[in-house]
Amino acid sequence: MYFSRDALYQFIIDKSKNKLVVNGILSAGVCIVTGIYLGIGSYFSSHFIFCSTINGIECGKMTAQEAENEMAENLLDYRLELIERGGKREVITGRNLGLTYLQEGQVGQILENQNGFSWGVSLGKGKDYSVVLPVEYNQEVLNDLIDGLDCFSPDKIIAPQDAVIVEKDYGFEIQSEILGTTINRERLRKAVENAIATSRQVIDLDKSGIYESPEVLHTDRSLQTELKQLNDLTTADIIFDFTDRKKEVNRGVIRELLSKDMDGNYFLDENKVGEWVCQLAYETDTFGLSREFKKNDGNTITLPRGGDYGWCIDRPATTKKLYEAIKNGITGNMDPAYLYTGKDRGKNDIGNTYVEICISQQRMWFYKDGKELVDTPVVTGNPNKGNATPSNGVWAIDGVIHGQILRGEDYAQPVTYWMPFNGNVGIHDAGSFRSAFGYDIYLWNGSHGCINTPDKAAAVIFDNVERGTPVVVYD
Repeated sequence: MYFSRDALYQFIIDKSKNKLVVNGILSAGVCIVTGIYLGIGSYFSSHFIFCSTINGIECGKMTAQEAENEMAENLLDYRLELIERGGKREVITGRNLGLTYLQEGQVGQILENQNGFSWGVSLGKGKDYSVVLPVEYNQEVLNDLIDGLDCFSPDKIIAPQDAVIVEKDYGFEIQSEILGTTINRERLRKAVENAIATSRQVIDLDKSGIYESPEVLHTDRSLQTELKQLNDLTTADIIFDFTDRKKEVNRGVIRELLSKDMDGNYFLDENKVGEWVCQLAYETDTFGLSREFKKNDGNTITLPRGGDYGWCIDRPATTKKLYEAIKNGITGNMDPAYLYTGKDRGKNDIGNTYVEICISQQRMWFYKDGKELVDTPVVTGNPNKGNATPSNGVWAIDGVIHGQILRGEDYAQPVTYWMPFNGNVGIHDAGSFRSAFGYDIYLWNGSHGCINTPDKAAAVIFDNVERGTPVVVYD
């Protein structure tokens, strides 16, 4: 296509005019938009920007007064939900409290601090304000509402319990803490007051730390350490078998025998082991102590303290023995170390094999394994000459001697069967120098203290007893 010079010149002039028009239009548009933006910004100098909230209440495009009025209207409809353990929920309402909003200018201060010309930047984002609102209510009403909550009912309150170490069949383990449902009333009251002031609508009592808590949790490191030490130190299981009763040194007992050192670590305390052995001796020793005895006629008498028969634990030796056994984790039966022993370890330590002598009846019986082998009259010591036979106690036969000469200041008497049980006092045959036994012979022609026995009866006893067989003597 061909343009003349004049046509080309005119085209350039027309294009320049059009550009000036476009620029003018654009400039005018910018001025209009800026004016609108500034106008809106001016509006928001006295109104809250779009999507603004105060304590959750929508205040966008409201003046300070309008916002305060909105808050005042919302107070009576205010609901504070309390979420308790177990999922139970209780509600405190503004109407219950009689909430009143005090217009003290806090909302106006928020508005003054707002940059109204930032409204464009804030579009779609919103602005959330959280302030302590000046509200008024009767504190006594609040206290009554809190006290009336179901969570404060006595039957709903479970006290917190610390995690503890408990004994099981297989060892010790940690029993987890019990959180309970005991609420700290003061903490709850402060949380409610703060929620009302900030218009919060929910308080999770658990997450907010309102409940009283156990002091020791199952995750406690020191508790874990204690558990390991207890399980390591209490592996022994020792039984002292006393025939008709047993004393067991198991985990539970050993735990009581432990102490802690300066660093808080457990150790087996030998002094406590000794105390346990002393208690064992107190409960099971019979040597020289009173005891019940069932006589041949079926009646039971109490023999007062006396005699040298019975069991007596060697406490130091047994303590050392038990201490080492516990340290080494020994399991099984163990016998104490003894200073004195009897024939039967049951509560009736006399057992079923024994000699029974009655002074008043001048009679003696001998039982072996519960069967009566001897029932014979005897002659005991003459009390009128100061030779009464020791009685009302239990003694042990000290020897079973065949052929013996019994000597005193004015006598030397040979016997065939000699069974001493209390120093120079014993049971022996007397057929070689006595023709009669029993009755009241002992009162005028009694022995020097021994039990003078017919030869045949003495022989039976001699053949069936052994050192340590109990001899029961009573009036």
